[in-house]
Amino acid sequence: MYYFITLLFVILSAKASFFDLTNACWVAIDLIILWVGFKKERFNKSDFELFGKFSLIYIAFCTLRSFFFIHLPASFYINDIVFLFKYIFTSFLFCAVLKDKAVPYLIKVIFQLAILSLPLYCLQLVAGDELYAFGKALSLPHTHFNGYVNFLVFTYVKQHHIRNAGFSWEPGAFGFFLNLSLLLQLVTNNFNFDKRAKWIMLAILTTLSTTTYVAFAFIILLYYRGRGAKLITVLFFVGPILCVLAAMVPFLLDKIVMIYHKDMDDMKNIQTLSDWYVQHGESMPLNRFASSLYLIQLFGYNLIWGVSNIYNRVVPILKHINLSNGIFVLMAQFGGIGLIYIMRKCYLFFKQHTHSIELSIYGLTVILICGFGECIFVTSIILCFLFLYHYTIPNVTESENAFSNDRLTSTQLALVD
Repeated sequence: MYYFITLLFVILSAKASFFDLTNACWVAIDLIILWVGFKKERFNKSDFELFGKFSLIYIAFCTLRSFFFIHLPASFYINDIVFLFKYIFTSFLFCAVLKDKAVPYLIKVIFQLAILSLPLYCLQLVAGDELYAFGKALSLPHTHFNGYVNFLVFTYVKQHHIRNAGFSWEPGAFGFFLNLSLLLQLVTNNFNFDKRAKWIMLAILTTLSTTTYVAFAFIILLYYRGRGAKLITVLFFVGPILCVLAAMVPFLLDKIVMIYHKDMDDMKNIQTLSDWYVQHGESMPLNRFASSLYLIQLFGYNLIWGVSNIYNRVVPILKHINLSNGIFVLMAQFGGIGLIYIMRKCYLFFKQHTHSIELSIYGLTVILICGFGECIFVTSIILCFLFLYHYTIPNVTESENAFSNDRLTSTQLALVD
């Protein structure tokens, strides 16, 4: 049952299927998790105390913001409270029921979905039109439109026909799940780069995603430092290779520079471009740099505490613009305060497993890079970090094991004497 719950939870987090868009699915998944939790007696009094304390902090924050800083209609405040019980509560239930099993099952499910994506990705490369036609024929709700089709465990996007989107809504988002899985695999398994890690790395390469590759580079740095390599040694040998790759691979440094210049041009003509997209019945896509600058321009210092979970209803033009910078989208929703809070929880989780400030910072950097490229901070899997720290059991290193064994042996000898 734990595997089944995790599979449902990951697909829900991927935001690519009708699971995320249908309230009935959210309720059904919550009820399934609750049923398993009560049946297997997984809930403790401390679990509900944890969620209760978090809820009080969350509601107090939203109340202060809504009535003393933002002054928006009550519907915005109500929607913020709904966010707690629709999105955050599901993540809490998942963590509370699986507890120390949550991270291993997340790694296992994402790994297996990544393996499944590889043959489907190959099929996509040679028979993309047929794959799309098959997806449309399935007629799953909310899963096929404008060259996009989802099969629950795989997504094909014609716009990204040579890239692997896996089970998520687009390749960059899939790359986030893969990087997160690899990161968790390393920090919870004493930085062993085993077969599972190698298969995840292969899947990462198929995304052809700029932010995914940059985040992966930091995972490599974390891996070598976690294995005891000196920082200067890693930078001396790996740094030049990464610099050459960044300059030669067309969707790395060149793409970043190109996107930056395009974003600056879009910012100068954003109203005209938005009107054009509206006239053609489409939403205007804004890339990462423009998304951040535009939200700063719209909300200014209000990004300190955020505007609302439904911030895009505050300014009419936002209804016709697709923002892609997850960091600033989170700041528009819950402010820099919310960003710092969830990053602190992530840091505590990594610190618990790595016992290192440096390695924990690398882990945070991976998440922030992925967040810069995709709106991943309000996915259920990231919201898990609000509670994972309280439920996971930290690693015991080989040296700690040896010390424990020595101490046990000494105690046993003393008893014998």
